[in-house]
Amino acid sequence: MDEEVRFGVLGPLEVTRDGRVVPVSAVKQRVVLATLLLHANRPVSLDLLIERIWDGTVERDGARAAVQAHVGRLRGTLQAGLDGRSPIQTRDHGYSIKATPDTLDVVRFQDLVSRATEAGDAEEEGALLRRALTLSRGPILANVPSASLHQVEVAWLTEEHLRVQARWFDVGLRLGRHDELVTEIRTTTATHPLRERFWAQLMLALHRCGRQAEALQAYQSVVTLLRDELGIDPGGELRRLHQAILSDDPELAFSPGAARTAITPSAREATRADGDHEGPPVPAELPVNVTTFAGRQGELRVLRDALTGDGPGPRRIAIVGAGGTGKSALAVHAAHGVAGRFPDGLLYVNLHGATPNAEPLKPQEVLRRFLRSLGMADSAVPTEVEEAAGRFRSFTSGRRVLVVLDNARDAAQVRLLLPGGSRCGVLITSRRALGSLDGVAQQRLGMLPDEEALSLFALLVGSARVAEEPGPAAEVVRQCGNLPLAVRIAAARLTNRPTWRISTLVGRLAAEHRRLSELRVDDQAVRASFMVSYHDLTASRESSDAARVFRLLGVLDLPDVSVPVAAALAAVPDERAEELLDQLVDMQLVETPAPGRYAMHDLLRLFARERAGEQESREQRVRAVERVWHHYVATARTATGLVRPKARWRTEIGVRVPSRQDAELTTREGVYLWTDAEVCNVLTVVAQATRASDHEVAAALAAAFAFPLYDRGRWGDQLELFTTAVRSAESSGEPAHLALAYSDRGWARSRLGHLHEAIGDLRRSLEVYRQMGNHHRAATQLEGLGGVYRRLGDFENAIGHYHQALDGFREHGDHYLQGGALSNLGVTYQHAGRYREAIDAHTRSIAFLRDSGDTLAATAALGNLAEGHRLAGEAKQSAVLFEETLALDHQEGLAGTYWEAEHLWGLGRALHDLGEDDRARQCWRHSSEILLTLRLIGAEERDAIVAADHPPTPEIIERHL
Repeated sequence: MDEEVRFGVLGPLEVTRDGRVVPVSAVKQRVVLATLLLHANRPVSLDLLIERIWDGTVERDGARAAVQAHVGRLRGTLQAGLDGRSPIQTRDHGYSIKATPDTLDVVRFQDLVSRATEAGDAEEEGALLRRALTLSRGPILANVPSASLHQVEVAWLTEEHLRVQARWFDVGLRLGRHDELVTEIRTTTATHPLRERFWAQLMLALHRCGRQAEALQAYQSVVTLLRDELGIDPGGELRRLHQAILSDDPELAFSPGAARTAITPSAREATRADGDHEGPPVPAELPVNVTTFAGRQGELRVLRDALTGDGPGPRRIAIVGAGGTGKSALAVHAAHGVAGRFPDGLLYVNLHGATPNAEPLKPQEVLRRFLRSLGMADSAVPTEVEEAAGRFRSFTSGRRVLVVLDNARDAAQVRLLLPGGSRCGVLITSRRALGSLDGVAQQRLGMLPDEEALSLFALLVGSARVAEEPGPAAEVVRQCGNLPLAVRIAAARLTNRPTWRISTLVGRLAAEHRRLSELRVDDQAVRASFMVSYHDLTASRESSDAARVFRLLGVLDLPDVSVPVAAALAAVPDERAEELLDQLVDMQLVETPAPGRYAMHDLLRLFARERAGEQESREQRVRAVERVWHHYVATARTATGLVRPKARWRTEIGVRVPSRQDAELTTREGVYLWTDAEVCNVLTVVAQATRASDHEVAAALAAAFAFPLYDRGRWGDQLELFTTAVRSAESSGEPAHLALAYSDRGWARSRLGHLHEAIGDLRRSLEVYRQMGNHHRAATQLEGLGGVYRRLGDFENAIGHYHQALDGFREHGDHYLQGGALSNLGVTYQHAGRYREAIDAHTRSIAFLRDSGDTLAATAALGNLAEGHRLAGEAKQSAVLFEETLALDHQEGLAGTYWEAEHLWGLGRALHDLGEDDRARQCWRHSSEILLTLRLIGAEERDAIVAADHPPTPEIIERHL
């Protein structure tokens, strides 16, 4: 029977197998594992793992390889004893970990709380909540040092634990267990002294135990605490409970038959008789609170703080987001949460700025409504809008009124509706950014996180139904793109069709061309919501070009686009493309996740594709996509020319495109920045071109993108790219494409350690090149096979292949490839302990590479020669050569690169062999600083090297370079 690995995060991170602890000693591996476990059964992006490991202190470029290395070692730790299986899976440019209530305590915790919600009576609910709380083992993930992890995920989980704790106390009080709860609640108030709800529960429990004096003393304690710590008085709940205890209100007594016990004074103290007003009318116009509200706790805190802050500035905030993101629901929910802080009135209006088939309200009409609500006779309302706005400001000045302006069209519509004074609160929702409104903060609202979207879906269709089909439920949410409107519509469709399984809806939503039609129920439809914003674009000539860009973006499958890509798509200059994209951002039809990058929500992309299908001819759509593909081909070819001038033959593979269609790349640094930003898009374009049978584009882009990926160390991305290239070449049957694709995939597999698969690819490539009569390229495959055999430890076989490759290169008079092969042969001789032969091979390699004009490769070969002399026991000669190599590194612009780090490390070893340990340690420390900057090692390894009193092992650098 297989042994399951079990995990614990409700306390220190813990991993066990069969009751025995599985140690995860490396700090970064603990951070990775904790992050995956807190997102169990959901994909976690590489970017999030980078954020959690380094807390935003490193650039994402270059850190990905380090994360992949940490995950690889973690997999090795976890899969030992599991027949080679690992619970960590690769998912969509990230990873996920599979967990169940039996294998992960936080999943068990959530399962118990969910079951408590569905419990049939209070006894069952209490028992389940108690079981959930007993899973806690202390401070959550105390042994995982990640500030961002604790600020986000751990903070949320701690808050959830406290919410369940308070819920258990409520249930216990409802069941009459006040005697046994007093000590536990008192301990909780000591641990969380600023939580007024726990103090209220303690006061009620003490009162019911007949300990009225202690209950009143508890109130005095929290009064003193809040005044000393925060300078505030207790909230209304505690004050009313205090009065009720003083008057021995009978409603506070335990009632065995009651369904619940409210911790509030009697209703008669909280209400007045109708019409019994002692001053101006107090409007209460908020819509009914949303009962099916889930998530958005962070946004709610921001809104609450903005509306109830004690600062001198105005309490005004706008929720800005695309259609369907739940702006109105959030605004109403937040308004109800702070209503008690605005005793002079709650004003609400739907401005219909984005309501299908409705005209936006005019400011004059809204002001008339507000002034009437505040007590002004209709006949007294000024007819001039400016005068009415002034009267409204006068009425609200000095009063505490909350004004909710829902669904605003733009800043002009709401500017005259802002109340006077600084004591009023204003909450606005809009699809457009309202930056021109003075003193109004902006809260951008995006899609729901995965777990919150699934929670909303479960709340709407029932947790039992979701528990029966958890996979299909998550897929429905994914198909809805986590858009709250879409999730609600999907849930409503299921609620209206109780005989449907969730998987039935998954099938209906799977077809992208009809997904928007499926996301419609009653008077709600995702398509109609999007159409309002789109009509705004097409309403004027000034925005019609932006509407066209929006439509064309829908025909691309790219995760995001840069300005040059959008310019190629629309056939406009870059400056114009950026202007049009910014218009789409302002309309919330496109978002900008990073400067110069623009992305579109999946459902908006489907909507844009529909618009393109109706308003752009097939030829226009095809030409637009081709322009983007050709742009990527041209740019990748420019990049290859910059980083590998000797590999320009790769720029002649596949489709011919004008070079002027490329992005402007002029430096190596620019190439690498472009590579990191566009790698996902290039992979998508090659896959899209393969599906469209445009094998010339697929082959061209794969060939030209090989070396930019190589220089960034993105072996996994290379394997994905070249696997698609093989599939495309196999479909086209073009021998040159097929041979190159097999060769590239074999090389990528070799770098990833898939050595036997690499041999198969390289042999296939060798066979095709020989059939073509291209013995020059065939020789490169022999060199590649030599490298694989060297990594397998079969040095004699490796040496034989290198010699065969050299014969081929020599026959064609190719000094560049002879130099490279001799360098690799020399390294193999070193591994085999044949140091004199290694020195000879490296010496010849340097001569060939310098003769070919590749000074960068020659410098690397010189470093190999220096290491050969060191291994041969000639440390003094080695040190001289390493110093010469380092001087060339700086001359060739390689300072601060991993080449300089490698050569510094080698010089350090040579100096150590000479007994010059102080200078050696200086070299290793300098090398480690470069490696840290490049994100190839972590701060722990750097610190270990810096602090070492003995020479660090060479494996550190060999593992990362």
